This record gives sequence, C-alpha cells and structure tokens, in this order.
Amino acid sequence: MSSKLKERLMARTAGVADRAESAAAARPPEAALRAATMPAQLGAFRLEAREYQERIQQLQAELEAAKRSGKGSMKVPLTDLHEVPGRRRYKSPEAFVELRENLRHNKLATPVGIRPRVEGGFEIVSGHWRTDSYRELGRLEIDCVLDDDSSEAEAALAAFYANLLQSDLTDYEKYLGFKDIRQRFPDMTQAKMAEQAGVNESMVSALMAFDDLPAEVLALLNEKPALMGATSGYALARLVRSGKADRVVLAARRLANKELDETQAVKFASADPAKQKATPAATSFKIKAGRGTYCDVRQAKNVVRLEFQSEAEAQAVQSALKEVLEQRAAATQTEQTEVAEK
Repeated sequence: MSSKLKERLMARTAGVADRAESAAAARPPEAALRAATMPAQLGAFRLEAREYQERIQQLQAELEAAKRSGKGSMKVPLTDLHEVPGRRRYKSPEAFVELRENLRHNKLATPVGIRPRVEGGFEIVSGHWRTDSYRELGRLEIDCVLDDDSSEAEAALAAFYANLLQSDLTDYEKYLGFKDIRQRFPDMTQAKMAEQAGVNESMVSALMAFDDLPAEVLALLNEKPALMGATSGYALARLVRSGKADRVVLAARRLANKELDETQAVKFASADPAKQKATPAATSFKIKAGRGTYCDVRQAKNVVRLEFQSEAEAQAVQSALKEVLEQRAAATQTEQTEVAEK
C-alpha cells in the first residue's frame, strides 16, 4: 500500500474523535440531557478510528511481505469484499458457469482488484465474477491486489476498461460504461474515450446512440442487456430522431417478446402504418361426422390446411382431393384460354 493511500485514509479517521468532542461542546444546554451517552459514543469513535488505523498498517505490512515473496498479492477473506453498485459488468449465465468450473479445477490467474473502505473491508474494483465463483465453490478467501492510488472515479474507469473487450459484454453494457465515464469526466470527448479504450471513435458514437432511445426501450434493455446490439440501437435511434418514437417502442416490445428479430424490428419501426396492407384474418371451420369432428379446415390467404382425425383418412381423402384439384386446374386453364382469345 502506498504512503499516499495510507495518509489519505488515516486523515479521514484521525479527526473523528476531535469532531465529536467539538460537536458535543457546541450543543445548547437543553440538549445535554439527550447527549447523556456522549462519553460512551466518543469512546467508541476513538476505538473505531484506532482500529481502522491499525488495520491500514496491517494491510501495508501484508502487501510488503507479498511483494518481497514475489507474489504481489495477498489472501483476503471473501466476507471482507463488498460490491459497489454499477461497477459489475454483464456476464451470461452460461459464461459464469464456465468460469466457475474453470476455477474449480485451476488456480486463479488474475487476482481481484480491491480498494480499502473507510467503514472497513474492501470494495471490489475488478473481479466480481471471480469472487462470486469462489463463494459458490465454498472458498473462504481469494488472492487480491490493492488498487491503492486510484480515486473512486478512477477505479470505476479501470473496472470498465478491464471489461470492455470481453466477448460476453453486450453493446448496451459498453454504452452504460461510456455513459458513466462521461458523467464522471464531463470534459472528456468521445475521441478521448475511444483513445483510452483502444477502440475506433465510430464505435463509441454508435454505442452512445442508445442515449436517444425512449425511456421504455432503455427499461427493456436494463432487464435484457442483450436485447439488441449497437447497429440496431443506432438505426432505431435515428428513427426516434425522425419522429417515429412510438413505432420504435412497439418494435422493441415485439423484439422483447421474441415476435421479431433485430432486423425485423428495425424494418417494423421504419414502416409507415398508413401504407401497410391489412392482413386478411384466417378463417377456419370444422366438418362434423355425427357428434365428432371429421376434419378441421383452415384458410389463410392462398393456403388451405386440412387436418383429419387419422392418417388413414387423410390418405384416403388425398386421392379424391387430387381428382378435384385436377378438374379445377383444367377449368381454370379453359377460362384463361377463352379470355386470351377475346
């Protein structure tokens, strides 16, 4: 652990007791009765600050010992690792199972990146899924390295870039990462983000098009990050800007319900409802034989479907149907010839 981090953390705890004493002295007389337990609270604050400083010193000693041994990492109990909301990246259930089973039989190749928390324990900078795998495998501790010089924003940035090029990271997850960077660093341009990520600027522009999608579509993507890729998202965003937001929402709903694929969803959103032909409704009826059904008949456009109760009956009807169709074909040919002669 660097002296910089140690100084920063100790500075955040060293004044706890002094601040508590000042607050107690500043209270009006009528608040004295309500603060009857202040000495005990003050003692607890001092104890907590002292224990935290001792923990920092212990971590520094452990890390220095790990570096001397050439390993560069240290074992940390899984119970001491805490997740920061928004830092975990998407991984499919199948990919997680593959990772867990790999770690069941193999050593951890990349330690988990962590940062100390003022309230105790550590926050995970990178390695959430490795940590989850160890927990499911019943392990008690995992190799970690201290990310001792980064700020919270820098830690989030490092975690995102570490996950950016993973094959199982969806385009929407990449968008969320770049959006988070833009919020944390308002002056950073898309060109700079692309440079730091090692990707083409056009990729960042395509991803940021998710910004223009309606709130309902973004809600669907939050539930299903793999719902659509950047290409479809970019195309739908352009339609939103052209005034077709309602069609885009309908297309996204049908995509989420698996009624359409991505290409069909973009085509559906692009279409003009006023110019679309109404699809004739299918018609159906049953041929009865007594109280039972002899045959189900269904017709949609130019397709007629017959369903019999047995295969034998279907084969028997096929011959008769062939004769009827041949007669119809001959009659149609005659009509066409007569029309041509006129």
